[in-house]
Amino acid sequence: MNPFASIYQQCNTGNSESKLSNLPAFPRLLDLEMTNTCNFRCLMCPTGTFSMKRPKGFMAEEVFYKILDEVAPRKTPLRFIRWGEPLMHPKLVEFVTAAHGRGVLTHINTNGSKLDRPYTEALIQAGLDSIKFSFQGVDRKSFGEMRNTDFFDGLIDTIRLFVDVRGERKLPYIHVSTTITYETKEQVIAFKALLSPLVDLVSVGRTVLEHVDLATVRLRADELEMLKSLKEQESVVRKHPECPEVFDKMSIDWDGTVTACCSDSDKLMPLGSVKDSSLEAIWNSDTLNHYRALLVAMRHDELPLCKTCYDYHGLQTPGLQDT
Repeated sequence: MNPFASIYQQCNTGNSESKLSNLPAFPRLLDLEMTNTCNFRCLMCPTGTFSMKRPKGFMAEEVFYKILDEVAPRKTPLRFIRWGEPLMHPKLVEFVTAAHGRGVLTHINTNGSKLDRPYTEALIQAGLDSIKFSFQGVDRKSFGEMRNTDFFDGLIDTIRLFVDVRGERKLPYIHVSTTITYETKEQVIAFKALLSPLVDLVSVGRTVLEHVDLATVRLRADELEMLKSLKEQESVVRKHPECPEVFDKMSIDWDGTVTACCSDSDKLMPLGSVKDSSLEAIWNSDTLNHYRALLVAMRHDELPLCKTCYDYHGLQTPGLQDT
């Protein structure tokens, strides 16, 4: 069973108005950016397309341990995700070990390319609770188009390795996630049939290219043409969703900046810094409460990131994700 299941259930329960009236005293979940660098050049990501404007870097030990000191008494889970490949951080195993030692759940999102047997063994021994292997597409062709690298088969081999090292242990919980653009129902079924016997969960979402500005990406001519083609094929329901971000969780950049939005790659909705303030103070700040009030009123268009945030579950083929 996913050790994060009860947390996710709380985050997904109720609408924005009910969430505001039952706001927790502290976020239920924190997303930490170990780094905003990556060894992949994915076409849907501002890191991969070099369109991100803020400096690149790695979370310092003092920033991480300041966060851990505040969350440990509350046992607030930490997810090592956001805008880079967390396994590139040289202290990641140490951070997982420290969090585990203080009773804090940990999760990692990864492209899997940095995992060999020693690294896998170290993470499992550190007490990692959950890991998500991120694909795009459902086969070598569609993966290569979006990820801009030929690693579909390599990622499957990595997952097999991770499953082998985990052995009879129940944890880490292993989740495989992918998103699709034009793929068919038959392709999705084949993808799930390939990976479901190996892991605890396989999920299929929608690749969102709505936010990608073709004028700011730094791509080769062939990469740009591929991105244009994929954007033309995406299908997003233009309906603003109920947002769990400001009512249940916060996201923290590598330099300690806290943002209200998981999609904030360039500090467009900053709330402060853990270097200067406590997480509790930021969680209860006037700025974040203002954002909450706007989202309860469904006034997404007044916020720089929310105005282009749409329902990414809508598909051209109804029910495709639940196949």
